[in-house]
Amino acid sequence: MENLFDSEGRINRSKYIYYHFIAFIVGSLINLFLNLLPCNDDNVFLLIFVGLLFIAYLVFAICLMIQRLHDLNRSGIHIFLFMVPIYNIYLKFLILFGKGTNGPNKYGEDPLAFKEIV
Repeated sequence: MENLFDSEGRINRSKYIYYHFIAFIVGSLINLFLNLLPCNDDNVFLLIFVGLLFIAYLVFAICLMIQRLHDLNRSGIHIFLFMVPIYNIYLKFLILFGKGTNGPNKYGEDPLAFKEIV
């Protein structure tokens, strides 16, 4: 939980799916709330607050994807490849189902490595 809003480090598949599922539910609730909230002068501050929550959700989701790309030994800049048609499907499947690099790589330690207790 300590580095979820950070693009540094690595995250394994199971944590990525778990956190991405939670982020999807929160993002869906924010979107539903924005669509149901009427736009008038009485709700301006509430709309701004919900908009800021949505920006926080986007930052969280992007940081998760970058950490998962790091686990696959790819640069975080690969996130821009999600804008390329067809390749974005391959990249999403790779993020969801690809096994991360065994052992440490240039982005950090293996998230599945056992930590020795001294």
